[in-house]
Amino acid sequence: MLRRATFQACIVALAAAAAPAQDWPSVAFVEHATYQAVHTDGSSAYGGAFPIRLIGVVLNDTEDWLDPAADYDSGVHMWEMGGEAEFYLQAVDLDGTAWDTDPGADFADAGGAACWMGQNYGNHSMHGDPSFNYTDAEWRAELDRLGLWRPGTPLASSELVRAGDLVEVRARGGLPYKGKMNVNEQHDNDPALDFEIVVLQKGHGLPEATAVTLSDLKDAADAFLFDDELPTREFGGELHQSTRVMLTGVRFTDVTGWGADGDFTVTDDLGRTLTVHLGLSDSFAATATPGVNCAYDLVGILDQADFAGTGGYRLLVMDGGDVYLPGDATRDGDVDVYDLAALANHYGTGAGKTWEQGDFDHDGEVDVYDLAILANRYGAGGAGGEAVPAPSLSVLLAAGAAALLRRRRRR
Repeated sequence: MLRRATFQACIVALAAAAAPAQDWPSVAFVEHATYQAVHTDGSSAYGGAFPIRLIGVVLNDTEDWLDPAADYDSGVHMWEMGGEAEFYLQAVDLDGTAWDTDPGADFADAGGAACWMGQNYGNHSMHGDPSFNYTDAEWRAELDRLGLWRPGTPLASSELVRAGDLVEVRARGGLPYKGKMNVNEQHDNDPALDFEIVVLQKGHGLPEATAVTLSDLKDAADAFLFDDELPTREFGGELHQSTRVMLTGVRFTDVTGWGADGDFTVTDDLGRTLTVHLGLSDSFAATATPGVNCAYDLVGILDQADFAGTGGYRLLVMDGGDVYLPGDATRDGDVDVYDLAALANHYGTGAGKTWEQGDFDHDGEVDVYDLAILANRYGAGGAGGEAVPAPSLSVLLAAGAAALLRRRRRR
């Protein structure tokens, strides 16, 4: 302990985490599916050594999930981790690109990995020793080294690792946690365990969210589906873990206290349930509170937080804009004539359309299928989230055309 304390006292803050040299080009890439392999009891089946390299698209801005603000602890207060940062990395098809790690082979990877670090490792049961903690200056230097946002960051936006960036993660260590294998520093501030992030392409783009229903995650008795042929991970929560999904057709059971950093339950018509956790983004305060009698589509990261390893899946929604009431183009919490006008204004105008333009089935087009969704949801929303009888498609389309005509006359 004396050696570690003496070493830390000599570290200059901005050079606090100079990891030892590593010949990274010689280190093998590991597929996410391999890294996340589990046994039938849910425990990690990854048997590989470190270091490793992983490649994928970053799914979230770290500050939308965990608070990175420095908070050094000079004592030992178990599980008080101080500043934290974590992002999810999803495998994407890079065949034929400069970053293809297996040229000539078909893309076969699936899943993703969470990359986490904390400030006060000494407050973990592995240590109980504050010499494992980063001081505030050291912690800030670590985040700056990785290109992760923090309050007062000196980095330009172009230097920060953000959602949608294609990156290579170079990991010297990792540990299993609540059903998934994480990239981390193994709860140790020793530079020999640092991981690194190499940005391959800024703004590569988020992967398309995979559409799932609660029936893809749970059985009729509301028990989580778990692939008993593991480590194949062919269905259920393991298949989608640490990836971007769109959970469709669910209702909130209670929205009391709606806002950032809250847990809420959604359900389907058969009584299946799932926990939805809202991230830290201010956007939730600026969006309409969902109704409890309307079906929503939710985009987020499917996470697992279960020490048993065979359940505990949840959806992490990072932004208020990822809560979709089908038909609500204006995002005011109601499906009404204004949404119909938005759809009519872009109806049949080609691909590349957005939700705000009437693309309610997320296929990039505004067509009769979107009109059918609006008709089915027309009148949904409002303070009570109550739906009212929908008019016919012909009435809706006529009303939309009239609204569009009035808009054009005002120009």
